[in-house]
Amino acid sequence: TAVLSPHRSSMAAPLKEPLIENGTTASGPSPVWYLLWALSGLFEGFAFRKACIVYPAVLADQFVFRNFAVLKFFIAAVGSSMVSQGLMSTVMPTVFSKSMDYGANSYGNARVAIGCAILGVGMAIAGSGPSMFVPSLACHVTTATYLLAGGLVAALAVAIVDTFAPATGAGAPADRQTLPKLLGKAGPGGYAAVALPMGLVMLAAAVGLESVVNYQEDMARYGGALAEPYPDALLDYPAWPPIIGGMALGLAQVPVRVVSGDGLGTATSFSILISTLSLNTLSPGKSLLSSKKNWWQPAFVLLVFVGAFFCDTLGPSLKGATSEGVPVEEGFPPMQMALGAFLAIAGARVAGGCTCGHGVSGTAELSLESFVGAAAIFGGAIATKCIMVFT
Repeated sequence: TAVLSPHRSSMAAPLKEPLIENGTTASGPSPVWYLLWALSGLFEGFAFRKACIVYPAVLADQFVFRNFAVLKFFIAAVGSSMVSQGLMSTVMPTVFSKSMDYGANSYGNARVAIGCAILGVGMAIAGSGPSMFVPSLACHVTTATYLLAGGLVAALAVAIVDTFAPATGAGAPADRQTLPKLLGKAGPGGYAAVALPMGLVMLAAAVGLESVVNYQEDMARYGGALAEPYPDALLDYPAWPPIIGGMALGLAQVPVRVVSGDGLGTATSFSILISTLSLNTLSPGKSLLSSKKNWWQPAFVLLVFVGAFFCDTLGPSLKGATSEGVPVEEGFPPMQMALGAFLAIAGARVAGGCTCGHGVSGTAELSLESFVGAAAIFGGAIATKCIMVFT
């Protein structure tokens, strides 16, 4: 929508910049949205630690159903994303439509399935996904630096391919298929009509799963502080219900979309760093020097780091918590972490989205490609971890 620029008149005081939609103007969001965006990043990092999914053993155990922390977190994150975005699409339709990246660029179901399956294999090996690399480091997981190293090597390899063989790179702008389109419900109103009821059903499913598999009993298998009686104050709990973290991530979608014009994601930050370090030679256009839009995701990831760090440093420790006799804070062996991270980032770049990108943001946008991607992530992870454990 075209918006006239403010102008001065000799007969009147300067006009205020016209509002486009709820707190956003022609020049961008109001300061309140930036504050909400920053608080969302901090609380997301806090919630990752409280859900204990920053610890590789806890995350990997989900794939052989030794716990249900990741599944609860994921269902709650997607469900709350659908609800918050459904409301956003009704109140701020223009801003929301512009942020629908997973409905605008198509990679094709086959490529998304292959890339996300590779991502899932990496998650099972490393016990971590792109969204967890940085908060794992913040929570003092001993071998977390190898996650970052493996991820950066993968981003470098993909950047070289993208630069010298661009035909293999990003997906093309296309009329990507979404569930509302499939059901004949086009436009923001159609999105809300599908997303709101689906989101509420998913939130109910997350609450139902929590009632069946209590999170305190789920985490007690790791012993130590997680198996001891919980204190009275919620902030002193060594772990929180994963659905709180999932809902925090889902609610963060709104300020993130308003401020950055995109949904939540993480893996692109690795490509942005490689592009920046190469002075925009590799993966041109993704450098921090190229556009201020490229700053938003790395800045949000930094806020997640800070939130997780303060939660882990100032909050109750997991003293004595172990997996197969190894403290959960130690993570897996260095080369295992690096290999898993390499596969996770490489798979995410092939697929055009990571666990947070395709898995949460894209799925919540009701992109059919992202439905395929989410299934491939879990399928690849479950198959790989079962092979690792049972053979």
